[in-house]
Amino acid sequence: MKFLLNSLQCATVILLVLLGTMLSSCDLYDNWRNAEPTINSFDVPKQVEYGKTVEFTVSAYDPEDDTIIYSWHVSDGILQGGSEPTVQWTAPVLVNDEIAPPKTVTVRVSVKDEGEELISKSDSILVFSKAYEVANALSGEYELILTQVNSETVDTQGGVLRLTTSTFTRQFEENLQFFSGAYKLIEPFDKNKGIINWYDDGIQTPTNSTYTWDGKLLVIYWSDISTAHVYDKK
Repeated sequence: MKFLLNSLQCATVILLVLLGTMLSSCDLYDNWRNAEPTINSFDVPKQVEYGKTVEFTVSAYDPEDDTIIYSWHVSDGILQGGSEPTVQWTAPVLVNDEIAPPKTVTVRVSVKDEGEELISKSDSILVFSKAYEVANALSGEYELILTQVNSETVDTQGGVLRLTTSTFTRQFEENLQFFSGAYKLIEPFDKNKGIINWYDDGIQTPTNSTYTWDGKLLVIYWSDISTAHVYDKK
């Protein structure tokens, strides 16, 4: 019986020692375990015009107050200072073409601490062309309803003006003359008013006009010949 009690006591002691070792190991693990950093804020603009430069900013926190390492990545454009919490980014630049559809650029930032714990966050930016947006709003088919020369209304033979985001065509009923080519919107401009340079096919020198538009009536005025054409959008 005494032998049995001694055995139980020994087993209890061994169990307590093992339990203590396990608890000590857990405490040691908790002491040595490295927590990942936390991203508190991540600021990138939702929309940026082609060629414009903006800032990206991230704010991160590390529980152990470790040094935080930043890494930025973009799918397009030019990034400056890619290892700082605040960086500058220049959107893709349009080369010899101010009219282009919008595109989406992905931005991702990764932060890690000295223990190599890594966390990341991403967002997307819509890169747009103001000229494309305005040209897209103006696009359509217009019927010529009025012509004025030196502020005096003159007889008009009628005609059709067709605008797209890249080219224009003008068709007049008299002798079925056709004019085709391209146009360029000159800054500053918006969809209600601005300056347009017209380029007929095969001619390098543009003709210049101003325009006003209310969503229905488009008035194009050539100051050099004091002539205004009023078109009604179909």
